Amino acid sequence: MESRLVIVDGYNLILRSPRLRPGPGRTLEESRAMLASLLAWMMGGNDARFLIVYDGAEGSGRDELTGRVQVRWSSPPEKADDVIRRIVEQRVGGDEHITVVTADIEVARHARAEGADVSLADLFLASALGDLGHEAGEGVDDEATDKPVQLSKKELAEWAEIFTRRSATPPAGEAEPEN
Repeated sequence: MESRLVIVDGYNLILRSPRLRPGPGRTLEESRAMLASLLAWMMGGNDARFLIVYDGAEGSGRDELTGRVQVRWSSPPEKADDVIRRIVEQRVGGDEHITVVTADIEVARHARAEGADVSLADLFLASALGDLGHEAGEGVDDEATDKPVQLSKKELAEWAEIFTRRSATPPAGEAEPEN
C-alpha cells in the first residue's frame, strides 16, 4: 500500500477558518498548535503523514516532527508557497502519494501540473472540523460557528479549470488520446 504525504499550506488553512484563526483569546502559536493537533488526532489512524508549511517571516520557529505531523518553516525571503512547490517537485513520482491542501490558486496549479493531488482548503476544513464534537448549548462561541471564507465566482472558475484540466491530462508517461 502506497503511503500518503499531505502537504498543508499552514497559514492559508488557519486563516480560512474562524475555529483556527487567531483572535481574541487565541494566539497565532495556539492556532498553529490547534492545526497540528487536528491533523494528528482527528484525521484518523491511516497511513497519511502531514507536512505543514509556514512562512518564516511570522517569527519563524524550528522545524518539528511530532508523530504523523511535521512542521517546516520557510527561510525569508523564501515563502511557504516556494517551499511547497519545491517539495512537490522533489516528491511527486516517488514512493508516496502527494496531496497539497491549499486555497492558493497558483500553488494548486503548480501541484496539479507536477502530478500531485490538490484538496481545496475549504473542503478539507469542512471534512476535518465538522462540528468539533460540540453539543448545542455547550458554550460554543458565535464566531467559532461561522462558515469558512467563501470563494468568489472567479476563484470557483479557476478551481474548476484546474480539476477539469487534471482529469483530461493523461498520467505521466502516457500519450494523450488522439481525436
